[in-house]
Amino acid sequence: MEEFQLSRFTKEGAQLLREVREEFNRLKIDTSCLPKTFPDDSGKIKLVFVGQYSAGKSSIIKMLTGEDVKIGADITTQNATPYEWNGLEIVDTPGIHTELRKDHDEITYNEINHAALLIFVVTNEGFSQRMGEHFRNLAITQKRAANMVLVVNKMDRTALGNVPEQQQIIYEDIKKVTAPYDPKDLYISFVDTASYFKALQETDARRKNLRLEKSGHDTFIKNLNSFVAKKGVLQKIYLPLNIIVAEIKKASVGFSEKEKADVKALIETIQRRKKIVLDNKNECWEDIQGIIKNFKVEVSRRGQETAESISFKSEEDAKQKISYAEERIKKDAEYCNRKIADRIKKFVEQSEQHLKDFENSAFVQQVKANINATLNSSGSSALVQGGAAVLGIGGAAAGAMVFVNGAPIAAQIARVGVTPLGNALGNFVGNAVGIGAKFYTGLLGSSEAVTLGKNAGDVVRNLPMFNIESTIAKKIAALFAGNGSKIVGAAFAGVTAVLSLFMLYKQNQKAEELEREIRQRRREIISRFDDVANDLGEDFLNGVRKYMNGNISPVISDFDKQIKDIQDAQAAEKVKSEKLSRLLNRTESLIGEIQACK
Repeated sequence: MEEFQLSRFTKEGAQLLREVREEFNRLKIDTSCLPKTFPDDSGKIKLVFVGQYSAGKSSIIKMLTGEDVKIGADITTQNATPYEWNGLEIVDTPGIHTELRKDHDEITYNEINHAALLIFVVTNEGFSQRMGEHFRNLAITQKRAANMVLVVNKMDRTALGNVPEQQQIIYEDIKKVTAPYDPKDLYISFVDTASYFKALQETDARRKNLRLEKSGHDTFIKNLNSFVAKKGVLQKIYLPLNIIVAEIKKASVGFSEKEKADVKALIETIQRRKKIVLDNKNECWEDIQGIIKNFKVEVSRRGQETAESISFKSEEDAKQKISYAEERIKKDAEYCNRKIADRIKKFVEQSEQHLKDFENSAFVQQVKANINATLNSSGSSALVQGGAAVLGIGGAAAGAMVFVNGAPIAAQIARVGVTPLGNALGNFVGNAVGIGAKFYTGLLGSSEAVTLGKNAGDVVRNLPMFNIESTIAKKIAALFAGNGSKIVGAAFAGVTAVLSLFMLYKQNQKAEELEREIRQRRREIISRFDDVANDLGEDFLNGVRKYMNGNISPVISDFDKQIKDIQDAQAAEKVKSEKLSRLLNRTESLIGEIQACK
């Protein structure tokens, strides 16, 4: 069956407006310029049905809308009855010239004055004298013929039914009343609503099609479509759709090629900063591993020397040698500690210098200049505004950010900050579509000093093992103390055993056995010193790992987060663009369909 285009267009247009408004609200886009209602703020398009009482206006309305509205059933109704349908307003007026209500004609004429489409309904009997006068008053005197459609209903009551021959007979009769207008100028339609409603109940396809053809439904709808297309009624839909298109396009700025290049360069600056810190960290870690390895070698060497220096002739002598070794190992540990601290301090200073050099490089300065230029031009994207926050661009650019977003931007973002490495300062939610994107300053916002902490000493003191008195000294003392210790206990046991062998040696001259025992005891002492070296070395390594994880890894994570935030913002912008693009395509497609109507 034919579809009434005006109702379809208003229904789809209203749905589009709802979806666009909802999407704009989700994306935090200003909706104030969108139409408040559809088709426009002046009110719904009115289709007013007029004609004599009992002409079957309700049936025609039901055939058009598919809704069972009992309009006009009560002849004494005091008002015209409006019904909303697909964004249109269908109005049935009281029957005119019934003489049952003197105010009916006044009510009807008031509605006619606001009609975009006036559907004048008569029966198969044509115009009576009074109805003919009423029609001519509307069509000719009041010049309403330009927005009038004439419908002849109840064609099932004619002798031949709703067929061309019968239509022609009625046509010739009606033409006498409509002159100087030809009924064709009034888009005359002959309908048999009874056949239409029977067709809807029909299960046999062939019989259904025959009844629909007999009803005149499709011809009636085609005439309505032709009327709204030629009389400019569709302009009320076309204009608000154009406003929707303009607002979607304005919200769909997206990234220019320059902005894409700016964001790509921004990501590269972050990646390079990350590489600077990572390279320095890896170099520092390798050097520290070498320092700890040398410490372990030194402890093992002292074990070798101590074992060889013990004569095993005196327990007191053994205690003194091992006690001396303990003191030397403390000093070795202190030296190792200082070397590690110095290397970390060098790492801090080296990283700061490399980052400052990179910050002052031509590449970074050009990236800043490019983003600044984009910000101070109109229509910069939210992502580029976030990039400005990362780079610490202030001044006019900050003003542009405020202007574009319509709200103040956090002060720490607008300024060029001096921020400790690893302290995530500045939470920029600079997204015009409302998608939060956090950009951290950190190493990124300064051509001045960028530090790993308040100063190198503070960074060094962050490592607990560097406090010799509270950690290393106690650890060494524990390793050397008591008969159950790794070193002293073994050495004393060795002294006792070997001294007893000395007695045997004097008595029995067992030199070979004594030599083997002394070598074994010395190997045991060396092994114990190796254990101490490994134990202390692992403590140093664990301490450095803990420091790196607590102080350097968060910095690396911040770089990764900055990149992820930018990529997330890019993805969000892509989703936004895709959603708006779909809405734009649908709106432009609907406009195209309206323009194609003839």
